[in-house]
Amino acid sequence: MIDRLSIVKAAIPLTPTRPEQMWRREWCNQIFVKVVASGVLGWGEVLPAGGNIRDPYLGVLKRLKEAVAGKDEEDYEGIWNLMRRLTFTGGYGITTGAMSGIDIALWDIRGRKKERAIGALIGDVGRVGRYASLSRYEGVEKLRDAVAWLRAQGYHSIKLHQTGSDTLECVRKVREHSGRDFELMVDMNCAMPFEKAKRFMEDVHRYELKWVEEPVWPPDDFESLAKLNKIGPVAAGENFFSIFEFKRLLDERALSYYQPDITKVGGFTPLVKMMALFKKHGGKVALHNRPHNGWIGAIASAHAASMIGGDALIETPPNEVPSRYFEVSSKVEKNEILPEGPGLGIIPKNPIPRSSKSPVLVFH
Repeated sequence: MIDRLSIVKAAIPLTPTRPEQMWRREWCNQIFVKVVASGVLGWGEVLPAGGNIRDPYLGVLKRLKEAVAGKDEEDYEGIWNLMRRLTFTGGYGITTGAMSGIDIALWDIRGRKKERAIGALIGDVGRVGRYASLSRYEGVEKLRDAVAWLRAQGYHSIKLHQTGSDTLECVRKVREHSGRDFELMVDMNCAMPFEKAKRFMEDVHRYELKWVEEPVWPPDDFESLAKLNKIGPVAAGENFFSIFEFKRLLDERALSYYQPDITKVGGFTPLVKMMALFKKHGGKVALHNRPHNGWIGAIASAHAASMIGGDALIETPPNEVPSRYFEVSSKVEKNEILPEGPGLGIIPKNPIPRSSKSPVLVFH
């Protein structure tokens, strides 16, 4: 029986890179969910993606807290459907994001009670790939040096978050300075209309990117995504929330890499079904996580991705799990994660840094 549910407005700082990145304050913004059921504690995470503001998620979580109190934690499917029915008139996004924290915590409890990793409950536990996701840098030189710094540490897969106006030049400088013997990706954050995105895809092709992420505005323009994916590999998914959207994307061959986010789609319960869909249709998976040092979502993603195995990728911060803030039994290496248990295999340490404020994510 679900005995207690509490919400933690965390503020774990983003580990600085060299040179230091922008958005350190904006990405110091997490929502953790603690659920106690039958005397067992589980942890979940919610990504406050709606303008980087926590309040709407907290409001939904308070309503869901009332609804799930006293429920049988073993009935995670029933609890998920209850939460979805309570919030379905709000569509997806903030509502499924709030559900994610509770669902992940219930799966953590499920694994802990069975003394097994979550990955072992849904398939074979194996290593999954990991890539370091950078925030933004002021100037091409700082970005170039940051990538070189990560490469020197042994990171082999790196993603950039620059602007629509400077990304091409940044990619050119990075390739000239650090070479081509590592995977390089760019996230365009839906910066361009179709024709501009088309020109960008054609121009950047020479630099052998693993993918171009969310090149076009709006993010749910499936037709444009499919056209761009014929020019070069396109990745997207953090702004899609249901298995039906991903099925349509697969049917239309709109993407080369599929990127659902476990802290946005509703947790393990829907993501496991999505992963089975990708596996059935041969869809390549690179699960999205905002790289803001929350780490619960990233480790949860690794458990889900173990259904597919080493070909799957997980987005992470450009650093190791900070031992000051987390106890981790899952093995996190520079380029791989081996999810282990019990449950998630990660627990925040007390005292957890907290903040009542929601920093605004500003795109320059």
